[in-house]
Amino acid sequence: MRIAHISDLHFNTKFKSGNILKAKRLIKHALNSGAEHLVISGDISDNSDEKDFIILKEILKRFDLLRSDKTSIVIGNHDIFGGPQTAQDVLNFPSKCMNTNYHQKVAKFIDHFKELFENTIRPHDELFFPFAKEFKDVLLVGLNSNAEYSRLKNPFASNGHVSKIQRQFLKVILTKNEFKEKVKIILTHHHFYPKNVTSHSSESTMWNRIENYTMKLRGKKKLLKLFLESNVKLVLHGHSHEMKEYFREGIRFVNSGGSVDNNLKDEASLFLIDAFPFEITAEISTPTLESKNIATQEKLIVSLAS
Repeated sequence: MRIAHISDLHFNTKFKSGNILKAKRLIKHALNSGAEHLVISGDISDNSDEKDFIILKEILKRFDLLRSDKTSIVIGNHDIFGGPQTAQDVLNFPSKCMNTNYHQKVAKFIDHFKELFENTIRPHDELFFPFAKEFKDVLLVGLNSNAEYSRLKNPFASNGHVSKIQRQFLKVILTKNEFKEKVKIILTHHHFYPKNVTSHSSESTMWNRIENYTMKLRGKKKLLKLFLESNVKLVLHGHSHEMKEYFREGIRFVNSGGSVDNNLKDEASLFLIDAFPFEITAEISTPTLESKNIATQEKLIVSLAS
């Protein structure tokens, strides 16, 4: 099964309109590269704006990808809490987070992308995370890795945590006998970098400390233990804005967080993953110059939210 993985689209028609065009090119490139399934691992919106979800839905519709068997999506912290764009936003952000209804935001996200949650395997009808999708050789399992806001544990609304009930249901799904021979792939937003290893390891120690405190996934050890016990082979995530493959405890991790929102005007890339029972490969793929030729119709997507 060939999977195209993108993440951290950060759609924002006012501040980051170019991201919409980059995402469109990447999705087209994924299909041209033979991808059978698209994975988007969170942060669709930069500022938790439902208009951004509508834009992505329209893009997926145009490519006949607004289907559960063709696309899987998980939620990111920006989809719930948004993020600051201006100096005033930075000052107001903690207050905004405190007044955000976490569970309502998650429910709205699911409602916008309800087509992508159809026919999923879930422990309970009213719980959408974790969910699983079964294919011939592959089992995709999606998590909500976003922690609720806390002044002490999650002061910038960017830290992660997978709740105990999610972990319990995750174990039920992963240990089902009928999935024993499947290639098990976890979809989540937050990264699993070891402590003190960040996406900016070459920068200042102060920045490393800040990032370790504000972009971490609490409870990684419990999840890693469960992944190992359940023979999970691959974890797809985003959150830190870089394209990176790494291993922990023999498990392959692929980060596509830099696929779209990477501070480069025209640069866009994705991971193409081939997953088979006895082999998994992952490579970064970039659209050709020809596919970057954006026609006028592409710009109509941006106008949907204006």
